[in-house]
Amino acid sequence: MKILITDDEAPARGELRYILEQLEPSLSCTEARNGEEALASLSHTQVDVVFLDIQMPGQNGLSVASSLLDLPDPPLIVFATAYDEHAVQAFELEALDYVLKPFNEKRLAQTLERIQQSLEDKTLLREQQAVLRSYLQKSQIKNLSKLWVELENENRILLDYAQIYWLEAKEKRVIAHTFENQYLLRYTLKELEDLLLEHGFLRVHKGSIVNLNHIAEVIPWFSGNYRLRMSNKTLTELDMSRRYAAQLKALTGWR
Repeated sequence: MKILITDDEAPARGELRYILEQLEPSLSCTEARNGEEALASLSHTQVDVVFLDIQMPGQNGLSVASSLLDLPDPPLIVFATAYDEHAVQAFELEALDYVLKPFNEKRLAQTLERIQQSLEDKTLLREQQAVLRSYLQKSQIKNLSKLWVELENENRILLDYAQIYWLEAKEKRVIAHTFENQYLLRYTLKELEDLLLEHGFLRVHKGSIVNLNHIAEVIPWFSGNYRLRMSNKTLTELDMSRRYAAQLKALTGWR
């Protein structure tokens, strides 16, 4: 059995390799330091199993898995992750195979048994790969960093978060402003505030949310308030109230 261990941490690769080779001395193990290296290796060398770390710089484990499944004869994939309750629940719900860090010899022995069964039963292997494809497709949709917006002709497009400079509530509608265009959204500012916080957006006024990456300048104003000059084509200025300025300072380390 040929195994490729993909992890950006050398001690983790070494530990996993040592345990696997102790459990099954006939194994042939190779290593990759990241997803790009793993894909390059597999473009000219076929393996039976790939152990994939989930959190890696560059392409993460899920992204690499998606690319592996496009190969003519995909390997069996086992995810490796530090304990993450949500990830573990997701893997168990989808019946995906995973191992936890730090690695446990008994757990890896069970994993090797399941691997051997899958490799011997091609029908079972294809079923597992189909389940993994379905899971990855759902994950990609869930992690989509785009919003549906409306054009003037009522057609809709998906607008990438990074293209949005600020969002404005106006006449009971919400407008997304980009570098030089505007789009209507069917969301409330409150919904957008919750959705976009982890993507670098922050509410700065009761009627506006800004993308922090597109602030060109902060201008002191009256009574502890500020004006935000955005980096769009017309350098639009937006009000930022004292209350929201305090949140911005706390989040960004502004002193």
